[in-house]
Amino acid sequence: MPLSAHQYYSQHYPWAELVALLTCNGDELCNCEFAIEATSDSGHDYYKRYVWAHTAEELRAKVIRHTGIRALHFGAFYSAPPNKTDIDAGKSVATRRVLSFDVDLTDMEQLKLSGSDANEALSITACDKHWPVSAMAAFILRRMLERAFGYTKLLIVYSGRRGVHVHVFDNAAMNLDDEARAAVTSYIHCNMDKVGKKAPDGVRLIMDMHDMRREVWRSFNDFVVSEKAINLFDNADDRTQFWKRHGFDKYEKWDKYVNTLNGLVGEMVAQRTGKDAWKLLEQRIRDSKIDWLINNLECSVLAYVWPRLDANVTKDAKHLTKVPFASHGKSRRVAVAIHTDRRSIFTFNPAVDAPSLDHWDPELMAAAVGRFCVKATSRQDDDNAEPPEHTEPAEPMEVDIEDLVEDKQQRQQVRERRRKWARIATCTLGMTYTPEQTDRILKRLDLDAPVGGSSEASSDSEAAEQQGGAGAN
Repeated sequence: MPLSAHQYYSQHYPWAELVALLTCNGDELCNCEFAIEATSDSGHDYYKRYVWAHTAEELRAKVIRHTGIRALHFGAFYSAPPNKTDIDAGKSVATRRVLSFDVDLTDMEQLKLSGSDANEALSITACDKHWPVSAMAAFILRRMLERAFGYTKLLIVYSGRRGVHVHVFDNAAMNLDDEARAAVTSYIHCNMDKVGKKAPDGVRLIMDMHDMRREVWRSFNDFVVSEKAINLFDNADDRTQFWKRHGFDKYEKWDKYVNTLNGLVGEMVAQRTGKDAWKLLEQRIRDSKIDWLINNLECSVLAYVWPRLDANVTKDAKHLTKVPFASHGKSRRVAVAIHTDRRSIFTFNPAVDAPSLDHWDPELMAAAVGRFCVKATSRQDDDNAEPPEHTEPAEPMEVDIEDLVEDKQQRQQVRERRRKWARIATCTLGMTYTPEQTDRILKRLDLDAPVGGSSEASSDSEAAEQQGGAGAN
C-alpha cells in the first residue's frame, strides 16, 4: 500500500531512534536546529528553519503540522534553543555539529546516469547500477576517518537516490570548528575536482600513507571493471573513450613511448571481455617502467574509486543535512542506515533494501531501523585484517624542509602550514605526524587553497620533461 510523505513521517518515521542518536553524547535535543522542507496547500514550496523540540514526540508533532512535508533536515547544536533573532545578534552560537560527508554520483561526470529517455536527466535504475561507486567511496571514507583521525562512531546512510552520507558522532569530530572541518575534508580528497578526469596526485600520496592501495585496486577490479557490476570496459566504444578520456592518446606517437602506447587501444578493443582489455592496459603500462605513465593510470583509477566530497556539507558547522531515514522526494525511497562493515556496504542493494513509500513493507522498514544507531567500527568488521594505523612514507625525507628554504618569508609559510596541520592532527584529533610525514602531505596538499594544478597538468609536464621538450613525431 503506498504512503504519502505525511503518513510516513506521522506514522512510520523512527523519531525515538533519531533523538537517541543525536543525543548519544549528552547534547540537549532542544539546542539542535531542524528545518522542514514542505509544500503549502496552494502549491508553493517553503523551507522552515530554526525548529527545535525537547522530546521526540514534540519534534514529531511540530513536523507533521506541515501536511505538505517533503523532507526533514538537521543542523548544529547551539548554545541555546535556535532562534533566528538571537543567532543573528550573536546571542546564540553554533557550538557543535555532527561531522557529515556527502558523496553524490552526479559529481562524477564520467558515470552514465541518464535514462534511455532523452528527457530523463537522471535515471534511478542507472543510479542503482552505480551503487558500487557510492559503496567504494563510503568504505574508503570510513577507513580514512579511522586511520587518519581515529574516528569510529560512524553512521553510513543511503541518500535515497544517487549517493551516500557518512555521519561522524565522535565527540572530537563534533567539536571541530569550520577551519578544522575544511582541513579534514581537504586532507581526505585533496580538493578533487568534481569533473576531474583523474584524481589529483595528492590522493595517491594519501592512499599510500594510509595503506589504502590494496583496497583501491581491489574495489576497482571487483566493482568497476567486473562484468557483474559497472563493466567500465564493456564494448569498443567504452574502451576507446577511457583511452582518450585519460589522455593516453596524446603520447602514443612520441618516440619514447611508442613501444608502450602505439596501437594499444586497438589491442584493447580486440579483447574478448572488458576485464581482458583492462588487464592488457594495466600490464602494458606497468611493464613500461615509466613512472609518470604508471602514476597517470593510478590517478585514473582513483577518479572512479576515491570519494568526491561536497565540501560545503562538511566544512560549515551551520550546514543543514537531511536526517537519516528521510524519504526522498523524487525516488520516494527511505534513506536507510547501512552497517559499516565492508560486506554490508557492498552487498546493499538500493532497489531491494531501501523501503519505498510506493510499495510499503513494514518488515523491511523494521529491519532497517535496527541499523539506526552508531556502533564503534572495528577492524574485525571487515573481511581482512587492516594494516597498522600509520605507515612510514615510502621515501621519507632525511632533512627538515625549513633547512632547504633560504627565504625568510617562505620559511615562515612552511611553519604556518605545519602549525595548521599540527592543530588538526595533533591537538584536535589526538594524532601525531612527524615533520617528514607532514611535509609529504603538504607539498601537494595546501590546506589554505585548492591544489596547484591538476594531475593531468602535472602528468603532461612530467611527460614533456622526460621527452626532452620534443613535440610529437
